[in-house]
Amino acid sequence: MALIQAAIPAPWWTPLTYRHDEALPEGLRVSVPLGRDQRVAMTLTGAAEEAIDPKRLKAVTEVIDEASPLPGELWRLIKWFGETWFIGTGFAMRTVLPSKFFTDENLPHLPEPEQAKKKFSAGDIYCADLSRRYEYYREIVEGEAPSLVLFPEVKLAKAFWDSLPKGLREEGALWPVSAPAQWKLWKSARLGERRFIVGSPGAAFVPLAGLSVIAMDEENQGGWRSQSHPVVHLRSLLGMRATFAGARFVLGGAMPSSKGFLRAEPLCGEEKNDGRIIFVSLKEALATEFEALRETLPISEPLIRETAEARRAGKWALWLLDRKGYAGEILCEECGKTLRCKRCGSSMRWEESRHTLRCTACGQREPIPEKCPNCGGLLLTGVRPGLEALYERAEGALKHLYKNVLLIQNQEEKMPKAEELMKEYPGGALIIGTRRILSLCDELSPAVVGWIDADAEARSQEYDAKARAYAMLWESMWRGGGSRERKIVVQSRRPGREWQDALRRGWRVFWQRELKERREWELPPFMPMIKITTPAGVAEKITPRLDESEIEYWISEENNEEIWVRTKRFQQLKNILQPFFDIRATRNGFPTVLLYLD
Repeated sequence: MALIQAAIPAPWWTPLTYRHDEALPEGLRVSVPLGRDQRVAMTLTGAAEEAIDPKRLKAVTEVIDEASPLPGELWRLIKWFGETWFIGTGFAMRTVLPSKFFTDENLPHLPEPEQAKKKFSAGDIYCADLSRRYEYYREIVEGEAPSLVLFPEVKLAKAFWDSLPKGLREEGALWPVSAPAQWKLWKSARLGERRFIVGSPGAAFVPLAGLSVIAMDEENQGGWRSQSHPVVHLRSLLGMRATFAGARFVLGGAMPSSKGFLRAEPLCGEEKNDGRIIFVSLKEALATEFEALRETLPISEPLIRETAEARRAGKWALWLLDRKGYAGEILCEECGKTLRCKRCGSSMRWEESRHTLRCTACGQREPIPEKCPNCGGLLLTGVRPGLEALYERAEGALKHLYKNVLLIQNQEEKMPKAEELMKEYPGGALIIGTRRILSLCDELSPAVVGWIDADAEARSQEYDAKARAYAMLWESMWRGGGSRERKIVVQSRRPGREWQDALRRGWRVFWQRELKERREWELPPFMPMIKITTPAGVAEKITPRLDESEIEYWISEENNEEIWVRTKRFQQLKNILQPFFDIRATRNGFPTVLLYLD
């Protein structure tokens, strides 16, 4: 009789132990009992606890695979992911592998791997000219090596796929949208029936037989960061996957990330942009007042002028403000407190179109109260005007002359397709929305992009706030056709200074300044930062252990169950957190650990 350890796709770190007639190798799917249910798990190596009495253990119900169903590089990645991101092997499996994998469906044996040992290498192509990057990626898929060419958005992947010759497309596949089609292609790629795959982030872990090249376009875009736990930028995982596979790892885009720049310090090939960028001081803009709003929303004369000129020519214009609703929050003038969500305690956004408040964290909706729930005061005022207020202002200034002013808030509704917009508005329009409307640049080729409050993103407390703000403005300068003639109007409290100055001079200047500052303050990518959010009462049990280990940390001012840690001692931190990820803690819930590396 042998003791078998198994990882179940679940959030605990605890490997479960079962008995079986004989020992099993690592990486097989097995069906095992868990409570009253049957679950599919993966076998692990490692000694079980000596105190376990085999007679008290449940037996493995079924061994599904005769040999490991995963390529060695993908299985190594899963284990590394679980260890490094503080999520455990089980949760890493659930993140990386499709749900259909955890069934008893038969998967044919993998083809024999190549005997020649491949060696990891790296390359990059950073330039705003998308056609140059396409040519580079086309050369990759034209080669004989199995390759993954990945883009941060589905439509970008499809655009590259459509640019390939028909004969070449017959050797590869475009990662599909539907789950059944994805599972079918996943199995086909595993057997080497496709030589290359073009796709969005969902294709990052396709088990492509003989994987030799991974290319990642626009690697600095936020689309590569997962939206649900575990939050991870796929660049880190794809880089390690290339390492395990002995593959070539190619990074590309209009500008590099901090890690991409540190690795090779590439040159910025774009010319100076003094003529296209118009910096405007918010102090000189016309401050529009709104009913029941404390603050104004400045709209400058250059923004109106450039937008009007574009609209007279029948071209498109975009105005961006990363603040949805009528106002960012509602404040009581008498007690000075903002209205908070009754469910989770986060701030509430005022949505005039629905006459409601909406929680910015959990989405809870509530009617606007007649008086302050904190002090009973009657003077409730909106602060930080949002997109709905901006739309109201733009309609008054432009719609009567040039028609077609559209508001896109990207809440319940999906982003409209550019083809539909062009069909409905053949004479163009002014579109008002968040940063997400930048994706419309690919087809609409706007003549003007206006940043209503360019400082807003850079004012956040996140360490990478300036980098995110810079990347967004740089994207608005270069994304889509006609970008070299596009005017960018930047409304700011410090126009053209600090990080904005590098918009004229290129991202190389920006990263040299930014990384010097981060190195001095020991911030990522030089020092990892980890955010631990715990169930109620757990943070106070973790902090004494951090003190004892002399690991630097601090408690969030907004949430006393949120701990920020700055350390490279991952194993020591893992030992501290281990007890709180035991399967016996399931009822109370597990902490979530977010890792910031760049």
